[in-house]
Amino acid sequence: MSSIGDDVSAKLKITRGYGKLLGLPDIAHGARVVVLERIGNCEIRMFETPEASSVGAPLFWMELFDLNTLSSLDSGGCYDVGAAVTAFEAFASQARHLNECSRCADSGKED
Repeated sequence: MSSIGDDVSAKLKITRGYGKLLGLPDIAHGARVVVLERIGNCEIRMFETPEASSVGAPLFWMELFDLNTLSSLDSGGCYDVGAAVTAFEAFASQARHLNECSRCADSGKED
């Protein structure tokens, strides 16, 4: 469960991130990407796909990205800021959990 302050913070990060995303130059291959937050070895990213300008397509996608494995752990299309806040909070929770599990596993290793 998130607090009102967390919701405002997430909404602000998303709004700023979307502004940055729109300000990036178009690239020939791939998608424009903005990192919204880094938590441990994970990043919460916002990106635009070529389909973003199509009718019925999400405004942007958000992704939880693992920097250790260089792979996406979760992602989803966001049609509005409310959906993006929900995704951001879920991804942040997943990242914190993964970070805690990683620390627990590291502390169990013998030197």
